[in-house]
Amino acid sequence: MSAVLFATLLWQVIDFLRELTNLRTQKSAVLTQLTAWVGGVVMVALAAHATVARGLVPPGFTQQLGKLDFGSTVLIGLAVSSFASSLVDVKQAIDSKDSSTKPPLLPASPPTPPPPAA
Repeated sequence: MSAVLFATLLWQVIDFLRELTNLRTQKSAVLTQLTAWVGGVVMVALAAHATVARGLVPPGFTQQLGKLDFGSTVLIGLAVSSFASSLVDVKQAIDSKDSSTKPPLLPASPPTPPPPAA
């Protein structure tokens, strides 16, 4: 598997762990990354079983997609979706005006009022 795909997977896992440790403020980011990973794995698994895609050879592999074992299919799904997430991160870093912002998956929760003074 390509070193770039592994690097982007590692990058996204580290970002995910950072977001997870700040779950109160990063719920949407955590949900977004989990959704991307699940979606990537599902899409690669579907492609591996679809006639039109099962003969494809993923970058860095020598075997066709339809002949990969379950673990390889999951790993490719995670890596591909992490690569896409990394591209989104780069795009957001370049887009200083936030012109392509999307709403979060979870609505912002209202701030909790401070406890009454005793």
